[in-house]
Amino acid sequence: MSRRGGPDRGPRRWGGPKAVMALLFGVLALCGLAACEKGSASVASSKSVDVVASATATAKVVPAPDLTIVPADNASAVALDSSVKVTVANGTLGTVVVTDADGGAVVGALDAGATTWSSTDTLIPDTHYLVTATALDANGRPTTKSTAFTTAAPAKVLGMKIAPLEGEVVGVGMPIVVYFTTAVTDKAAVERALSVDTSDQVLGAWHWYGSKEVHYRPEMYWPAGEQITVHADLKGVNAGKGVWGAENRTLNFSVGDSHVARVDARSHEMTVAVNGHVVRTMPVSTGRDKYPTTSGVHVVLEKTPSIIMDSATVGIPKGNPDYYYEKVDWDVRISWSGEFVHSAPWSTSSQGHANVSHGCVNASPADATWFYDLSRRGDIVIVMNTGRPLVSGNGWTDWNMDWENWLAGSAIFGTATSSSFPAQPPTYSSAATKKPAYASPSKSPSPSKSPSPSTSVSPSVSASEPASSSAYVTPTPSPTP
Repeated sequence: MSRRGGPDRGPRRWGGPKAVMALLFGVLALCGLAACEKGSASVASSKSVDVVASATATAKVVPAPDLTIVPADNASAVALDSSVKVTVANGTLGTVVVTDADGGAVVGALDAGATTWSSTDTLIPDTHYLVTATALDANGRPTTKSTAFTTAAPAKVLGMKIAPLEGEVVGVGMPIVVYFTTAVTDKAAVERALSVDTSDQVLGAWHWYGSKEVHYRPEMYWPAGEQITVHADLKGVNAGKGVWGAENRTLNFSVGDSHVARVDARSHEMTVAVNGHVVRTMPVSTGRDKYPTTSGVHVVLEKTPSIIMDSATVGIPKGNPDYYYEKVDWDVRISWSGEFVHSAPWSTSSQGHANVSHGCVNASPADATWFYDLSRRGDIVIVMNTGRPLVSGNGWTDWNMDWENWLAGSAIFGTATSSSFPAQPPTYSSAATKKPAYASPSKSPSPSKSPSPSTSVSPSVSASEPASSSAYVTPTPSPTP
């Protein structure tokens, strides 16, 4: 019994069977939860390891590009017909740059797979080159390689001199003349490196005189006022047999008024037309029967106010009845053999009546002075009715050949004719759109095909050597006055 009179229930206990069961289920639940969480952590950890391992394996199978460059690095005396070739394994080519010491780029082409680059330009002799190539791997990461090489020196260098001179104003018959210092074997390769630009569309072409001289002329005479630029891009051009071009040249000149003189040995007169209009007719005396002046289309080669003419230089010695040693004034040269239009006060009584000279065209001092002042290099002087033809190469005799035969002397269009010659290629000016009626003679003398010139002396030219080496050498004067 309790002190309060209630029944004595003894000490109180926590829980009972239900509490024990609740406790047991709680413990089991906690254990299950812990086990679940532990299992989930293990799965996540396993997946992370697999991803890292896979990424590492993928990175290891992408090799770096392997670049190969030919010629090899630091190669010297590389053959001049070689090309630059860049190849890549384990990648594709991004850029290839090949430059010479002056920064000039060598052009090349990439193949369809972007794994090989080959140069298409000709390498320049005795030149140092730098090659820089960049390639990309499968992931776009670049690899760069640089090499250098030097080409061989040529067996011979193709030097050149060009007429007319830079900035010269010439006559309508002036050809462009390129004189080479050594023989050209591959004429087509050299001719392709020569080009002419004109201010108007003027049809023209090159014609070879032997292996060391090539001329360019239009189909008709140059139009008055024409502006002309000559490009001789011979640097790196293989002229054949070990001869290589080593420089590029550009030359500009212009054409003045048309001056065309006609000398008739039968009527003993010379008429002079300026831009198609006769401005003066003068009595003259041409070569006597023993020394006839040459008939044909002459081009003024030079002029000089005074010259000593000595017949001993052409095989007429002192003691010969025809010997002469004469100071002659107002001399306009029309052939290398020494034919001039000049002042001849000693023959004024014969001028207009008889031919008494040794081959030159004699005029009075007044007429000769006027003609000298008018004349410039490249003017036309047509001599007729002498019975002795002008020999090809005795001066710039280009206009004594018709257009068909002129084209036959081109190394590129050697089989072309005037009727089958279509549009001009880039190396020439394009087809003519205007042809002055006064420009060319009505009929050319009988043509000859691609002749080699007789021995001559080059006129004043624009030289590739120092100026002193291009000094004009006076040809032998003719057996006249």
